[in-house]
Amino acid sequence: MNHPKQLNLDVKLDETIKLENFIICPSTEIILRASREFISGPNTTRTFFLWGREGTGKNYLLHSINREFLEKKLHSAFISFSQGSLDSPSVFEGLEKLDVIFIESMEQFPSITEWELALFNLINACLLSESRILISSKVTAKELEIKLPDLKSRLLAFPAFELPEITEEEKFMAMKEAAERKGLMFEDNVLSYILTHTSRKLSDLLSLLNELDNYSLERKRKVSISLVKDLMSNKVDNPGI
Repeated sequence: MNHPKQLNLDVKLDETIKLENFIICPSTEIILRASREFISGPNTTRTFFLWGREGTGKNYLLHSINREFLEKKLHSAFISFSQGSLDSPSVFEGLEKLDVIFIESMEQFPSITEWELALFNLINACLLSESRILISSKVTAKELEIKLPDLKSRLLAFPAFELPEITEEEKFMAMKEAAERKGLMFEDNVLSYILTHTSRKLSDLLSLLNELDNYSLERKRKVSISLVKDLMSNKVDNPGI
């Protein structure tokens, strides 16, 4: 079977993507506990529906959970609808033979009978084979535009967990910890400036830290508020960078 590029089997992951590196704060306590139970819990914990707004870290969490399974020498499939529909619903065929299946961006799942039947059949096959399945979405299962009643019912039966928007204080600590893990030194006033003058999405904030590190090396300048302003101005003037 020819798999489209959005289907990755036993995908190789960035070494920095680990569950232990995910933001640990009061807002993420429940989702992290649920994630660990999904990874190592009893066979009854075989389905998981993760939802949350864009930029809250769903993709990172999915890959972190996937890493935990791969480190146990288990086999996984990672299917993403983030770039739109895949070529054919046959992408789901036989996946129940794997240990775990991840389906990302379910809110973009095609509302077409053939696709809905294929996913419904996969879920049923996974329940019989004891394979685990984790689905992520920007919206709840109830809000998904699913026409097939049986599939809708199956998805609503998944234990659902929200990855919430963390507080401003938690974002500050997350940026500080992420910088320290990478061996980067950022003054608190720089982090505060970034938090109040750039994107509110945590994923964007963390990406900006990496950009700043590279930019400071290129310019041979210490990371400062002035450097942040220069980088942001450069991004506006050259949106393709």
